[in-house]
Amino acid sequence: MNNLVKADFKKTLYLPSNRYLLLSTICSSILLGMIFLLTINVTQEKGITELSSMEIIDITLLGMDVAAMMLIIFTAIYIKKDLSPGAIHTNLAITPIRSKYFISKIFFISILSILISVVLLLLFLTIDQLVLSIYDTDSLSFFNINVFSKLIGSVVMVLFYSLLSAAGVFYLQSTSGGIAFALGVMFLPALIKMFPPEVSSILLPIFPEKSLYAIINIHAEGSLVSAIAILLLWIIISSLVGLWRFKRIDY
Repeated sequence: MNNLVKADFKKTLYLPSNRYLLLSTICSSILLGMIFLLTINVTQEKGITELSSMEIIDITLLGMDVAAMMLIIFTAIYIKKDLSPGAIHTNLAITPIRSKYFISKIFFISILSILISVVLLLLFLTIDQLVLSIYDTDSLSFFNINVFSKLIGSVVMVLFYSLLSAAGVFYLQSTSGGIAFALGVMFLPALIKMFPPEVSSILLPIFPEKSLYAIINIHAEGSLVSAIAILLLWIIISSLVGLWRFKRIDY
């Protein structure tokens, strides 16, 4: 298992297309996070000096949404390449146990998502601290429970949607299918909110958006345990369905 994960990291580092996509993920996330912050006087009619340190963190961490979408795309492209007609025969010849192959991909995507998220969070926190020092506003406390929950929640969000994308590719056997599945789960709650309250109140708790919000905002309504349970159910069920489909395909 370790060798399979290491091989995936080597492919990611050595293949230019993979490196460029991950680099563009980091750059676009940082860029859009900075754009959100620097245009706050237009979008909310407030200057940066009027913002608290928590508000600045909230704004720049919007860049993590971009990272989640970019990693959805990267995951779908990466896994589909390994499932292509030429590659899959070689991969299954090396690892004939399909469940082991599947789990190795899930582990790789999980580790990669966490690493990218941590790098981005360190960059965002550095930028936030720099902005706060330039404008001589509230200092940033890294040990604040609210800050900590936002950081953990951001990592969980990126990891969650990356794994959904991976499961979607294994089940639908297509790049577009994996992307559509993960993005559908991400954006469908916005459509459900347009339904009558009696309908949306039943459907929204099933989707992960509310659970992710409960982790990112520690003081939000709802149980943290139930939020984690809902996210785990989404990952476990989608992964099991993806594995079931993968095992039954005759390549």
